[in-house]
Amino acid sequence: MMTNQAAAKPMTSKRVVFQVAAALALSAYCLLHYAWLTESPPEQKWTDSASLIRGRSLSAVDLPPRCFIPREYRLSKQPTSPAYLASFHGGGKVISNLAQALTGIATTNQVNYAKHRTDHSVLFETHYPLHGAIKIQDDDNFRGTILLLRNPIDSILSSFNAFYARQYHYLIDIRAPAEDWIRYRDSAQFADQLKAYERFVLHWMNKYKKNREDLLLITYEGITGGRGAIFTKQIASYLDKSEGINVIDPDSIPCIWEKFVRDQWYPNNGHASTATSFQERAEDRPLTQDQLFAVSRMLQSLDERFGRDKQFSTIMNSYMNSLSDYSDSMIRMY
Repeated sequence: MMTNQAAAKPMTSKRVVFQVAAALALSAYCLLHYAWLTESPPEQKWTDSASLIRGRSLSAVDLPPRCFIPREYRLSKQPTSPAYLASFHGGGKVISNLAQALTGIATTNQVNYAKHRTDHSVLFETHYPLHGAIKIQDDDNFRGTILLLRNPIDSILSSFNAFYARQYHYLIDIRAPAEDWIRYRDSAQFADQLKAYERFVLHWMNKYKKNREDLLLITYEGITGGRGAIFTKQIASYLDKSEGINVIDPDSIPCIWEKFVRDQWYPNNGHASTATSFQERAEDRPLTQDQLFAVSRMLQSLDERFGRDKQFSTIMNSYMNSLSDYSDSMIRMY
């Protein structure tokens, strides 16, 4: 019995040594990974339009010769004053990509959230107060919020596609079959999503009721439309006022939008007026008349609450007016 116990001791000792070695290796990896994230690329932070970015050639795009785009995005070595990027569903990545390209600084979100990372980023992407979204308790150092608004019908359709992709374990959002949309629409999901949309807008508008200058309103329709470069300049101007964040040469801003938005949304001919991109609405995405009324009432309620904000009121009214454009073929009475 004593012999067996004595034999077991070396095995135990080896196990402890192995565990300690594994812990040290993991710690070293974490330190190296963080150093890589925060390291600034020496002498090559910016690249011209003929260079490569994320493995894709920019030379195929007709960009101005003075178009400079960050070669890669990393957390800033110096502390920053980040802003929230608040979006409901669909479109948040558009603004995130633009912000990174405009500054060369990486964004963060709740997937890779850590206080020391967020305080060295340009934006913190969030869907708060939607279910599952985290709330940052200490955000006194935040610059403010870029609030991305989108027509609630398109937002809900985008949310549905994401819901479908998760349900069937797709790695990316896909366009779900029409029959699945009908089942989703006729369940309680549509009404729940509409309430969530209203709660989302209320939270962010109320948060900046007394310091409206810290809130930048951007619409998905605007940033992906023909005047998107103008709204990109607004984003650049907003970020440039943040501590520890510098925006690229203003001459490069229009081509940033062309590369990261126009060429993604209008791949065939590059003209925003003839969009060929994936559209949320279609003939196989009908709504009932009651649902359209519910959307209209919700938008009107938001407009009445924050109607003194002319920009916000204009956006809400444009969404209300768009309901009349929702063709009869897309409305079904059940």
